[in-house]
Amino acid sequence: MKRNGRAWNNGKLDLSPAKMKRKKGNCRATVGAPCESVFALIPPLFAPSHGETHWFVTHNIPGAHHVGAVLLKPELAIGKLEIELAARDEGTSVSLDFVYTAISTQGNALFDDELEGRIQQMLCAFAEALQGRSVAPGELRLPGQGQTSGLQEAFRPKSASARYEIVLRGGADECFALACPVAELHWIDDWQFHLLFSDSGRNEDDCIFIEAVSGFAVHRVARSDTYWYTTLYDPAARRFHAVLLTGDFIIGRWTLEVDPQGDGRSRMRFALTDTGLTEEGNRIILESGFETRVANMLRFIASSAKHYTETGEILRLPAKRKAKLALSLLGAAVTQHVRRWFNTTRYRGGARCK
Repeated sequence: MKRNGRAWNNGKLDLSPAKMKRKKGNCRATVGAPCESVFALIPPLFAPSHGETHWFVTHNIPGAHHVGAVLLKPELAIGKLEIELAARDEGTSVSLDFVYTAISTQGNALFDDELEGRIQQMLCAFAEALQGRSVAPGELRLPGQGQTSGLQEAFRPKSASARYEIVLRGGADECFALACPVAELHWIDDWQFHLLFSDSGRNEDDCIFIEAVSGFAVHRVARSDTYWYTTLYDPAARRFHAVLLTGDFIIGRWTLEVDPQGDGRSRMRFALTDTGLTEEGNRIILESGFETRVANMLRFIASSAKHYTETGEILRLPAKRKAKLALSLLGAAVTQHVRRWFNTTRYRGGARCK
């Protein structure tokens, strides 16, 4: 099936025209300072700045001295960095683990013979910064050709969040198993996706896939895919965390946690926070009805899971609802085209006046 001009492989990697490339790197160091002092140095390292790449913190656990962040090259590649600190007699041990994955054929071009060296240089720069040494901001981002992030120093991102929880019939493990793009083919109406990277062919740590539903139902942006990067997939704890990147303008932080409730029932807790990466992203987030659309998406996913566990069938969206969504998307596409034409015309007019 095609959507947004793409033929979705629905989890069958052998149908992909190109295999996405991945590189890993790690660095270990010891810092002669207490954990709390070293941990306090981490947040400023991920401060927003302009350039070809930028960082987005996914989790920050002070008591555990653990920070996770993703490195974004929109439409090209995504990297995940985990920083863990541990107290030692001589100070603090620092563990840095990084995985970097292309998310397009253009992104594959970044994976040249020198990439491993660049990754190691970046991780060493992080280690030096945690030792209190002065490090230039550019050393904490991977160099290389590619489009810029569009994130400027004066930019102030806007965010919107929604949460939803539901109790449904089914064991906790059974319910958590639904949190996989392959499994979702059986319980989410009209679900299609493109698997980019997975060793197991299913959801797992560092799994990456693309879908068009979020851009269609929530962001109201024509032909805009959403990349899902699984930052945590823990079946034992029944936790699934992911970063969602829509185009180059909105990034989301997704969490799903499943808890047993006894008597053969389980509770699923969903949460999603969207943050603007550009002025266009901020405009979408601030527009009337955006938070409602995010909440409606979580409610639909939860209701679909409940319907499937209790009936074994997919909860179908009414035809009128689908038609309304299609009309909304068409209206958004027209508005987007008019806004782009107006901005271009205004710019040209200003140039002529000069």
